[in-house]
Amino acid sequence: MAQSVQSIRDGGIKVKLFRACFLTITILFILFPLYWMIITSFKKEGELFAAKQTFFPKNITWQHYIDSIEGILSSNNPFMQFFINSTIVSSVSTILCLTIGAFAAYSLARFKLKGKRTERLSFAILTARMLPPIVVVIPLYLIMQKLGLVNTLWAMLIVYTGFNLPFVVWMMKAFFEEIPVELEESAMIDGHSRIMAFFTVVLPLAIPGLVATSIFTVILTWNEFLFAMFLLNSTDVMTLPAGISTFITQYKTNWGALCAAATVSILPVLFFSFIVQKHLVRGMTMGAVKG
Repeated sequence: MAQSVQSIRDGGIKVKLFRACFLTITILFILFPLYWMIITSFKKEGELFAAKQTFFPKNITWQHYIDSIEGILSSNNPFMQFFINSTIVSSVSTILCLTIGAFAAYSLARFKLKGKRTERLSFAILTARMLPPIVVVIPLYLIMQKLGLVNTLWAMLIVYTGFNLPFVVWMMKAFFEEIPVELEESAMIDGHSRIMAFFTVVLPLAIPGLVATSIFTVILTWNEFLFAMFLLNSTDVMTLPAGISTFITQYKTNWGALCAAATVSILPVLFFSFIVQKHLVRGMTMGAVKG
């Protein structure tokens, strides 16, 4: 009996060690490109193009970051404009997605259709996000050209809102389903209308879910490159991903400045995630496990 218990314990320890090793290797594999980008931003030009690459800079330089920061603080440098454009597009698009998506998700979570039509409708909404962006980039360009919106931030707001809205609806639907319907019924018994119950009872309880969804939406919008590359061609309206790509020219690629700018560009999203991390953890455990 004692031997069998010991063997079970040993088996459990082996499973835990295997999981820990697997997760460690997976995390290192995922984070390695980020690590390589950061160390590249600290390397000097000679080390960047050396035949034998190193996993840590031999001679650390801050010049690439100084150039990037000077560009951000300078009103004459387009890099500051890239930041402003990305901030405007990401924030406004996220607000629009959350505003429209919250109502749509609440309707899907509370008003059930006959049979499995609700689930089918939810899946149909999500399929719009499954569509590869490269498939629709040319039709979108032609539509925006007809509307006279090419090379404007309005085009990016329309495209990002349209593509991120299905993701927001799918996420928020799961969060709303976690909130007991009895709370709304109690509010309506007390004299509230359904819309008032939504704003006073449901929405405050769904704040962690809104925060978690907003972070993912901001990340998707902030890092989007394909649509920005096709629809924007002026530095006055370029977002950060498209703007950073200007470091790649016909004759030279400034890898140090490119990696430094890319490293600086991830800081706003990290800062925003750090501010709302309490709500993010609650939101991830609130409804993400339920489809």
